[in-house]
Amino acid sequence: MKPRAAALLAAALLAGHAAGAPPARDDGAAASPAPEPCFTAAEWPEADRLFRRDPHWVGADGASSIPLGPGRTLWLFGDSWVDPGGHHSRAGGRMVRNTVGIQRGADPSRAATSFHWRRDAGGAPDAFFPGEDSAWFWPGHGIRVGRTLVVFLMRVEPSTSGLGFSPAGWAAFEVPNPDDEPGRWRVRRLRAPKNGLGVAVGSAAVLRDGPHVYAFSSQEPVSRHPMYLVRWRADDLARGRLARMEWWGGPDRGWLPDDSSHASQAAFTDGQSELSVHLDAERVRLLAFQTVGFGAADIAVRAAREPVGPWSGPRVFHRPAEHGRRDILLYAARAHPELRGADLVLTYATNSLRFEDQLADSLLYYPRFLRLTRCR
Repeated sequence: MKPRAAALLAAALLAGHAAGAPPARDDGAAASPAPEPCFTAAEWPEADRLFRRDPHWVGADGASSIPLGPGRTLWLFGDSWVDPGGHHSRAGGRMVRNTVGIQRGADPSRAATSFHWRRDAGGAPDAFFPGEDSAWFWPGHGIRVGRTLVVFLMRVEPSTSGLGFSPAGWAAFEVPNPDDEPGRWRVRRLRAPKNGLGVAVGSAAVLRDGPHVYAFSSQEPVSRHPMYLVRWRADDLARGRLARMEWWGGPDRGWLPDDSSHASQAAFTDGQSELSVHLDAERVRLLAFQTVGFGAADIAVRAAREPVGPWSGPRVFHRPAEHGRRDILLYAARAHPELRGADLVLTYATNSLRFEDQLADSLLYYPRFLRLTRCR
């Protein structure tokens, strides 16, 4: 994809992991509202360097994280710049659909990260998760269940109308050996059931709560970004049994089998294609972080006691430093509760509607880190 096209599609889509927690209600009844969360945020330039030191990997958007084990974190990136010559330059680089990184160390200001992609038949950099025919994949989120890593991705196809491309379903890949380095992973694509809602399953956030794994999933392309909720039993997901998913049908219907997805109900609206949901450290509520607005967006948080809600509305608590910049795109705000160095660590993506800005500004088009502090 051309870099400008990638920025435009990101704008179009984005405008509008703790095991052992108490199990979510299974009777279809909604919980009482959670107390409103409160955070302050500060820039973290020492952590920003984590993604800016590699001579070949020179920028990306997205940035979702999955804990793989003590001190080891998987990063999933969308469209990524790779410089084959190792000059840390985008001028001679190539943009590939997706890449991954492995962080060693829990504090991003002190950790090290290696970046990984594949090569095409001619030896040029290529996406880590390969596309099919003319379609390609952008990462959503994922989870490690036992020994198995499952990664969810949004499938994108070219289109003759609109921006020239459009979301077209979802995909999931299984990695049975995530403790190895990514170059040795045995990556297997799973059979992903289709749905008539245009929901990209697992595009936003995936977490485990008791015996189930929940996937917050965006409906694309739809205004107000409704977020649907699906779940599997953890042991089914660990075996790649995606067809056994259930859809949240609302307090009156409860959980529905996959063939009743048309009757499902959004867990909340006014979400984003890329956001995070996690159980907070005190395990008394869930927190969801996202951007609010188009282009020069703010960062907001909402809360619920259980995955099915009820969810509070998004509460804006931070305006990124790039907010006033012309043609700026700020999106993909996500929390990373497995990381250390703050009460909570958050990243957001930076981009521009002007392709020349990506080449001229070496600080743009890298995920930015924020240190979040809880209000006392």
